Amino acid sequence: MQLLRFVAISGFLVACGPSKSDDKGVVDDSQPPSIPTGLGKADGSSKLVAVNVQSPHPYANNLDRTFSVSLANLPPCAQQARLHFRVLRTEADFDFVTVEPAGAPAQTFDGDRDDTWTDFFPINGTSVTVRLESDFSITRHGFEIDQIEWEGLAEGCPLVKFPPCADDAVDTAAIPGTCECPAIPLCAALEEVEVRLHTARGFNNRQKHTIGARAFETHPGPADGPLTTEWGTVDLTRLRAMVRRAAEKGLLGSGGYDNVVPAGIRRDVLQIKAGAFDVTFVAGEGLHTADVAAVINEFEALFTCGGGGLTCGDGFECEQGACIVVESCICPAIFDPVCGSLGQTFSNACSAGCAQAEVIHAGECGIAGDPCGGFVGAACSGDRKCRYGESQFEPPVNVADAGGTCVEPSYCDAPADCSGLPHVAVPGAWACNQNTCAWQAGLAWKAVVDGRFETAHPYANSTSVWKEVFLPSGAQALRLLAPSFALEANYDFLEVWTWNGAWQRVARFTGSAGPAATTEFAGRYHYLRFVSDSSVTKQGFRLDAEWR
Repeated sequence: MQLLRFVAISGFLVACGPSKSDDKGVVDDSQPPSIPTGLGKADGSSKLVAVNVQSPHPYANNLDRTFSVSLANLPPCAQQARLHFRVLRTEADFDFVTVEPAGAPAQTFDGDRDDTWTDFFPINGTSVTVRLESDFSITRHGFEIDQIEWEGLAEGCPLVKFPPCADDAVDTAAIPGTCECPAIPLCAALEEVEVRLHTARGFNNRQKHTIGARAFETHPGPADGPLTTEWGTVDLTRLRAMVRRAAEKGLLGSGGYDNVVPAGIRRDVLQIKAGAFDVTFVAGEGLHTADVAAVINEFEALFTCGGGGLTCGDGFECEQGACIVVESCICPAIFDPVCGSLGQTFSNACSAGCAQAEVIHAGECGIAGDPCGGFVGAACSGDRKCRYGESQFEPPVNVADAGGTCVEPSYCDAPADCSGLPHVAVPGAWACNQNTCAWQAGLAWKAVVDGRFETAHPYANSTSVWKEVFLPSGAQALRLLAPSFALEANYDFLEVWTWNGAWQRVARFTGSAGPAATTEFAGRYHYLRFVSDSSVTKQGFRLDAEWR
């Protein structure tokens, strides 16, 4: 979906303190109002409701106008709320935005206050009033309200703050739903928590098992009989966090599931015993729900030593993330590498066997299809890349020990994944055909929906007008078609800003030299800005944005 929004700012830069006049040549030098990743985050709060209330952009002089922000979509248990200003820009000290909640003190803002939350106010009625007041000269962008955060409890909930579980226990209670009373913690002793992960395909049956901090693994022995080894201890803090996340997602009280496993694929069984809960999840490899798969990945990571979740016990030492027997496992010094199932390369099959690691292929790890990332930080070989999810080739920032799969450099889920790859030197654009990048020559430019940017004719003095142009997924570049262009040379400007980890001004046009049809601006995220100084105006411009 294409996202494109008009925003505008009218104002000027003062030299020292409040003033009502500009010097010749002084223009607004502010940055674009927002960033591509968006604003409105409330410290991870789940009590957010999206809204869209905006003033005119720019607002008018001599204005006293009210706007109503609906509170009707808040849950019935909401008792207080606060508003988020995605953008808030007025002439400092002269124009004001005031939030006027019924029965509570007003809150007033002025100047540049992007990404601002109001204080919480009591909810009285189905809406709250926001007032915009301006004086006789100089206008700016105004405001955009995009989020409401609420707080409150259902009627009849006890006014008691339950003490959390002690450090040697884990809370197994699920997170209550909206307007439900806070859950009483269900504390289970960590030393009694058991987690099992059993995997089976043919005769390859393995089980990782923890009882409290003790870590066991059962695998085929020398005579194909099961052999259980106690490797050492797992990190109880991480085990506690894993079980707590499972509880928060409602997995412990879900009753589990027992899915039919298709023939020919591995059977994965996860069992968690914690307090009064004993739940089992059965599915084929890669077919578990996302929440259960996340727990499995966390549990697997607990069995990685050398800075991971596993501490090897007496008689074992850590080698390449796995505990091995110190005395009995001696391998020849032969380099005939093999790749283990966690993406670890072993010097030979003997070393892999000593580490109780399943060999997935001969040769070093890192080829297409091998695991990558994870707690051990397995890397892909050559110029291959690690795919963590659809169109995601960087590890998720909020997921510890996230793992992926190595893919060829030409792998793609969408055309945007091909950006930066070499291609033939002919006009065109990337396509993604059957997960492989393909350069398609001669693709036509497409009009940006609602992509016109036009000044008044003539335009006003002391103006700063922003237009946000966020191109659709897969877009490679932007161009601007300007059939008419007339600005005061060297004093009034059209600017192009592009996001590249930060906003950068990549072009500036003035006089009669507007953007050419052959000029391209790479990237998906752009802002256009028209800015004028305090005197002399021309006819301005009209331009249309296109992308490919």
